[in-house]
Amino acid sequence: MSAAHHPDLMAQHADVMLADGTIVGFYGEGDDRSGNGIGLNMNGVVYDRDAMRIQRPYYVDADAAIANRVVSTVLLIKVTRQQARRFAESWDRMTRHPGSFNIVGGNCSTHASASFIDAGVLPKGIPGLDTPDRLYAQIVDTLPAASLQSVTGFVGILPAPRGGFDLVVKPYVDTPATNRPNPGWRDSLSTQSW
Repeated sequence: MSAAHHPDLMAQHADVMLADGTIVGFYGEGDDRSGNGIGLNMNGVVYDRDAMRIQRPYYVDADAAIANRVVSTVLLIKVTRQQARRFAESWDRMTRHPGSFNIVGGNCSTHASASFIDAGVLPKGIPGLDTPDRLYAQIVDTLPAASLQSVTGFVGILPAPRGGFDLVVKPYVDTPATNRPNPGWRDSLSTQSW
């Protein structure tokens, strides 16, 4: 609901944007192995915008986010060209060899953190339990405030006319007359699946 909000554990997810606005994220897909139902021992997969439009439209389509009450906070980070290149290379490697997904220690934030480390943006992994909220806090605590910009709302990722993608954020206003934020894991499409 804001940069200062700390959502419930199951109401958190982390995707990343490359320098050209391309959005990617690490997800788990079940294969009927033991533990899949609780987010363990799943096949890892990197979704791009096209896959998210099918699997998780409320992360890339502002209207779907509004309809499903999925409010996101985006943290924009100024990086060097070299860091941006290494960040993209890390996600390219992860796309080709994603490994497994585990809700504890191998989840979306674990993999996002690894790409920040590969790029030289962060010096080490997430302190404590790997969650998107802790990754966000680590970035804010580690990087200079002047290199960060945070925005909260209903997020959309649209193709840019000259290539790449544009981030669109429709404002979120918490009033009874508008869609309420994510009501928790039992009633929200954003957290019904891993």
